[in-house]
Amino acid sequence: MSSKSPLQGISESNLIDMMILRSYTLDVSVQVTFHSSALPDVIQAKVAAGIAAHRLPAGLLYGSIGQAARWLKYARAWAPIHRRDAISALYQSVYRSTLDSMERDEFHYLALGCGDGVKDASFLELTASDKWRVKVTLLDVSPSLTLGAAQRLNAWQTQLHVADLESRPDLSVLDLAERRQPRVISCLGMLPTLGHAMLFPYLSSVLKPEDRLVISANLSPTVSDEDKASIKSQYDNPEARLWYSGALLELGLERNDFALRCSVESLSGTAGAYRIVVHAEILRGFELQLHGEIYPMAAGDRLEVFRSERWTPSALRHRFSHQGLEIIQASVSNDCQEGVYVIANRNQFPG
Repeated sequence: MSSKSPLQGISESNLIDMMILRSYTLDVSVQVTFHSSALPDVIQAKVAAGIAAHRLPAGLLYGSIGQAARWLKYARAWAPIHRRDAISALYQSVYRSTLDSMERDEFHYLALGCGDGVKDASFLELTASDKWRVKVTLLDVSPSLTLGAAQRLNAWQTQLHVADLESRPDLSVLDLAERRQPRVISCLGMLPTLGHAMLFPYLSSVLKPEDRLVISANLSPTVSDEDKASIKSQYDNPEARLWYSGALLELGLERNDFALRCSVESLSGTAGAYRIVVHAEILRGFELQLHGEIYPMAAGDRLEVFRSERWTPSALRHRFSHQGLEIIQASVSNDCQEGVYVIANRNQFPG
């Protein structure tokens, strides 16, 4: 009689959760601070509002343990930082220039949307070799990704915060030291999904004169149909579809309730930019029960699951300038699909 495997009867989603929890085990106790935007009742309200508006909140794609695992699988298959050494070198050049521009040997490194912490580790490894004194704060919408990043950065003492940047959290609570340090604020991979209309005003409001912002952007050489089709394939592939579908399945939809449609849309009133959008097209009528509420879904309804902005390099430069964000350094990949920028805020002046 064959013995039963301990894994039999465990769903694929739960197995992913178990694996990701194990990989994020830390050797020491850590404290994680949850912003009000990351509390369960607030998340539930945002999801309900998103369903009513036919657009899911961006954080839903990353927040759970399962979704964090699916995003990691997608990112490692498709993100340029994981696929090309030239992109890693591009980031390293920007990091070095950022450190060279700092006037003091101590600063506060604040990662907004730290994800798995790969890019943050690359930056902080440079500070270690130069004997910088760095306070490190990691912030992400996903508790499991935040813990994973902390594990990667275990050589540094890190403060961990879970918050939804879409809710524009007040960052002043992160600077409670008696003597305020200049900050390097990294915002890597956030512009495409959060969008310039939300993110640029928010960053302008938090960026102080002595701060430096390191921000990345997904670029497009041109807005030609050929370039759009090439870039669209980066978001319409098996790993991406598993990631998108995971969020819908966790909401309570079934696999035969929807079909994913990936398309390209113009950015209204903005030349030199467009967005990739993924919708879930509802295939049959049903009632979605979520947190005690019922949401009727009709065949033909569309629910936006994902969006990602793309900019030509010149259009993004213009948008930075329009927002009062001064480019100190710009590094663009040879294929014009990835850009990393060091930014100062012209809107803020020393008091």
